[in-house]
Amino acid sequence: MSSHSDPSIDTPFDFETFCQNPVVREAAPLKIALLRGPIYHDDPVWEVLLKYRSDVIRFFAEVGTRLVLDTTDGFAYLDQAEEGEPGSEWPKLLHRDRFSYDVTCVLVVLREWLLSQETKTREDRAPLRLDDLLAQLRPFSRKKDANVEKEERRWREAINKVLTLGFLKRWKGEEAFVVRPILRTRLAVDHLKTLRETLEKHTTLRDQVLEEAS
Repeated sequence: MSSHSDPSIDTPFDFETFCQNPVVREAAPLKIALLRGPIYHDDPVWEVLLKYRSDVIRFFAEVGTRLVLDTTDGFAYLDQAEEGEPGSEWPKLLHRDRFSYDVTCVLVVLREWLLSQETKTREDRAPLRLDDLLAQLRPFSRKKDANVEKEERRWREAINKVLTLGFLKRWKGEEAFVVRPILRTRLAVDHLKTLRETLEKHTTLRDQVLEEAS
């Protein structure tokens, strides 16, 4: 064994000095926010992201994670390298969400609403009112003759889950929402068609069972 020690091992890392670095202090909240989920143009860290974009891309690339940034619609999120891409063989930092039936129904309705707003700018898009959203969700109820209050409560719970996932934002305290354009990246049009067909098969089967039982 060599008698010469490695300076890189013997020299302790000065954590306090590192944390006092102005660049580190400014960029840290941004990196933490991205690890927690998507960020948007109206978030306090948005301008920091635009300022340190290259550094942030490199920071996450070191662990096989990509920064997806859309400056037109104003959102950013982290995505794991796809199978076969560089970095995909490393342990996964991120994992895809698995959605319940109710949440999937909400996402399908929201994605279709986004398609209807496709030709409008972010500023011109009208908010989606809660009553309209609930009306579009009712055909997907598990039971055709379900109790209206119970079903509405159930759909509200699913909508609240979608809110926490970051695909919706409350509209100025009213019973309405802004649908986040980031949903386009999570639910492609081709996948949307397949999901819609699957959900319609579910409701058709539900009606057939009810008819046979009556």
